[in-house]
Amino acid sequence: MPLLLGTKGNDILQWRASADLVATLKRKLARKWAVSRAGDGQSFLENFIGALQDELDHEEQLTRWLSALDVEIAGTASPEGIHPLKARYLELLSEQFRRRGSVLALCGACNELHDRILSKAILFATERMRLMGQGSAPDYALLVSGDRGRGEQTMGSQNCYFLLYEAKSPRFLLLRHQIVAALREVGLTGADQPLWHGSFKEWRAFLGGTFPRSEEDSPGNILASLPPFAAPLKLGPQELPGWEWRLEALADLCFVQGEASLASEGLVAAAQALQKESNRDPFLQLARRVIGLPVAVGRFGRWRLQRAGKHRGELNLEELALGPLVMTLRVLALYLGVQTTGTVARIQGVLEKGALDVELAERLLKAYQCFMQQKILSEMRGEGSGSFCKPEQFSDDEEARFRSAVAALLSLQKITYQRLVGQG
Repeated sequence: MPLLLGTKGNDILQWRASADLVATLKRKLARKWAVSRAGDGQSFLENFIGALQDELDHEEQLTRWLSALDVEIAGTASPEGIHPLKARYLELLSEQFRRRGSVLALCGACNELHDRILSKAILFATERMRLMGQGSAPDYALLVSGDRGRGEQTMGSQNCYFLLYEAKSPRFLLLRHQIVAALREVGLTGADQPLWHGSFKEWRAFLGGTFPRSEEDSPGNILASLPPFAAPLKLGPQELPGWEWRLEALADLCFVQGEASLASEGLVAAAQALQKESNRDPFLQLARRVIGLPVAVGRFGRWRLQRAGKHRGELNLEELALGPLVMTLRVLALYLGVQTTGTVARIQGVLEKGALDVELAERLLKAYQCFMQQKILSEMRGEGSGSFCKPEQFSDDEEARFRSAVAALLSLQKITYQRLVGQG
């Protein structure tokens, strides 16, 4: 599992971070060796190697435990059997996160757990069709959007699912019914979460309505001149119009189950629809709303805290930190033609397009790490829906880190404003 943020594949952002890590270790070893006798220096080095070996052994043990749970999940005979195994899986991941604090490692493991449970749910659905004499499942493709679509699944993520098929048939409707039931039974969706479903023709019609207009969102209301960052809009992610939901649904989309060829057609059509819309007025209207979202630190350096309810005095991470970061990067990446879905990948893509310098890209990576760590800790505390933290409980280092993350987010908002609005 990756221990450093941004160290995935050939990510150019890993070079400097890896070099800094190695240089720091060399300096510490050199200082220790210079002030120690030969025997003491050797002992120190042996202890360092021993500690590193302990970490590697722990990693191997965790892999064995998770692999054993994978086998148990695969062999589960009913949806009810999934829940205790999932709980144990997440417990192990929580322990690992407390030990390492690696966001990418936890998200990667949660992505795998999600897909494994989803695959089992589909198996339950198709098996029920067979046992009920409804025949075999027709060709389909299941797409997912949201945290899993970006590859950023955490322990409390909720996603949107889209079921595509080639032609309408009674068997498809039976499959859809069984999949809806199975997803709810294994805990991937709630009772109030619909499953979008339709033929490829209906999918194209859905894509054609990506940015619907409403009366209150007329050009005169939204495209009127706004002073750059004079005052943030009083608008949280939940209050964004249906545009934002559709934009996330199509921009943060990936294939998880079914026919790869059908899924590929669906993803290509979604990408084409987004590209077509990315320079039109409705998209720019949405971008302006996103760019103006308030952030966690207000004027005079004061925290923006909840004023009422059970989270009074706490900071809403989704509304004031992680949400604005993810959404601003999404609109900027789409505007620049960056077609990757993950937040880290979007930072790299925007950097390669020349919209960011390396220094700000690194700050944004650290901001993403900071906000995600707080979100994961909130989920580990079992606080229910939403992600919150208490700035009053931050240590001096944690507060400085969080404020630095917010400053990086503000810089991103300003750059996005200049790119999208300043040129309009």
